[in-house]
Amino acid sequence: MWSPWIVVIKKEGNLFVRAIILAGGRGSRLEPLTQHLPKPLIPFFGRPLIEHQIRWLASYGVTEIIISVGHFGSMIERTLGPTMCGAQLFYAHESQPLGTAGATAWALAQYPTSETTLVMAGDCLTDYPLDYIINHFEHQPVPVGIVLHRVEDARQFGVIEMDPRGRITRLIEKPTVIAGPQLVNTGIYILKPGRLTWPPRRPLDFAYDLFPVLIARGEMAGLEVEGYWSDLGTLTQYRESHFDVMRGRVMLPFDLDNDVSNIVVDSQARIIEPVWLGDGVTIDAQATVGPNVVLGAGSYVGPWTHVENTVVGQSAFLGAGTRAHDAIVGDGVAFGGRCHVGPQSAIGAGTRIGWGTDVSPGAKIPANTRLAPKMRLGNRAHRGSAVTS
Repeated sequence: MWSPWIVVIKKEGNLFVRAIILAGGRGSRLEPLTQHLPKPLIPFFGRPLIEHQIRWLASYGVTEIIISVGHFGSMIERTLGPTMCGAQLFYAHESQPLGTAGATAWALAQYPTSETTLVMAGDCLTDYPLDYIINHFEHQPVPVGIVLHRVEDARQFGVIEMDPRGRITRLIEKPTVIAGPQLVNTGIYILKPGRLTWPPRRPLDFAYDLFPVLIARGEMAGLEVEGYWSDLGTLTQYRESHFDVMRGRVMLPFDLDNDVSNIVVDSQARIIEPVWLGDGVTIDAQATVGPNVVLGAGSYVGPWTHVENTVVGQSAFLGAGTRAHDAIVGDGVAFGGRCHVGPQSAIGAGTRIGWGTDVSPGAKIPANTRLAPKMRLGNRAHRGSAVTS
């Protein structure tokens, strides 16, 4: 099998906590992947992204998970259903955007509890030791705890400052200038609902509205945790997080190869590890795949095609002589042959790209676009006679 780096982790016993996954955002930074699909359902190794979060929670014995949904909420509920991995799934639908804290308050109003509650953003991937996190904050006399992660570049995150007791003293949201590694907000919170009072305003955001009030009262604590954490809210991080899994930097609570079979790799094809191949993938003669490639179920890689550092969705067709590197190719995309896909580009699902077309670096091609043969495409596709959606 093509993914020997996957580590399966198992734990004993249940945590007496309830979890809320905030899954109502539009995911605009992940377009074109999120044009017709909500962010929680974009594929990650052939499964919806949110399924990895549910499996992580369930691996620690969490049995009740509330999913706060808004954009494409009904699609999320239909896809996931009422149970998964032994956990019951409940849905709190927003009729309008409520903000991160507002959505959490609404979920707790729909499904009241006095138990410790974990809240997490719907676009993160982690293998943190959840039992350690819960046990730590259970002994903290504050209503809210934040899990913290140290990063080299904190400009896209909320930077946290703490006193020696672990009380949070300051939160700087997305600083423009900051030097050196910093502790940042992971979007994973431990709440004690019985000790929280929610301001009535909506929308209500954790970082901008609720946390400043609690910090001023000395009612928030932080905990830096060792382990893997990634915010998959951008195309670059979405792609890189796939590679982190294949490089063994993440411990997942299940084996990604359980349902993979019917893979056909020609004896004259070249595979450069790490590579993950979904069910029914075919790789033709003289093709080179890898390193750092994910090929979704049913995808085809033609002869003399070269793919590296790229995530390819299911049922994609990469015609003969195509070259793709450092890119994202959506479900059902078809390349006619001898195409070139430049770095940092992303091709929306269902797109058809004509023979000999050159997709420039950084291009974002909308879903279901049709590109004529031998085009030289800039960093964005527009409607027209040769490029249509």
